[in-house]
Amino acid sequence: HQLSPNYRVYLADADGKNAQLIETGQPFNFAPIWSPDGQWVEFVSGEHADCHPHVVKRDGTGLRKLAERGGYEGWMLFLDVPDYHGGSSDTPSWSRDSRWVYYTAKMGEAIELMRVALDGKIEQLSKSAPGVKHYHAAVSPNGQQMLFGSTRDGVRQLYVAEADGSQVRAITALGKGYAAMQAHWQPAVR
Repeated sequence: HQLSPNYRVYLADADGKNAQLIETGQPFNFAPIWSPDGQWVEFVSGEHADCHPHVVKRDGTGLRKLAERGGYEGWMLFLDVPDYHGGSSDTPSWSRDSRWVYYTAKMGEAIELMRVALDGKIEQLSKSAPGVKHYHAAVSPNGQQMLFGSTRDGVRQLYVAEADGSQVRAITALGKGYAAMQAHWQPAVR
């Protein structure tokens, strides 16, 4: 099985020099993102449709798998019918203090909101009925709230909650046949 150069993670200087391959031993390494403090890079690694959050230090050392996604394939469908592309990648995101990585994982028969600390402490932030899917979690610029999508009412809606998953409230109210996929926080104005 040959590795594709499109699914590898490299660390390099800003000018592209001194590129260092982060060797995971896995064929699928995707969606790298720097921690807000610039000390870590988080990405998913594994097989396509079976990848898990990993981190590596800025100097390329300390590579480790943070958590399992429990069989979750890692994408959310755009439509309820077959489509050319099919869905959007449900990639992990950092808390603003670089303390937590937010991700989604299959727990029982639902896709739940999760977070994992760099020390390996895992917290399940939602507890859902079978078949419910959560997706695209993003923490607010002040780190106090989380924005995410969920099918908890049978339609892909967007919700806001406290960063620990409490006090959930819907921010969309779409009807059947529609989908709210991904929202973004406005950057903090200084």
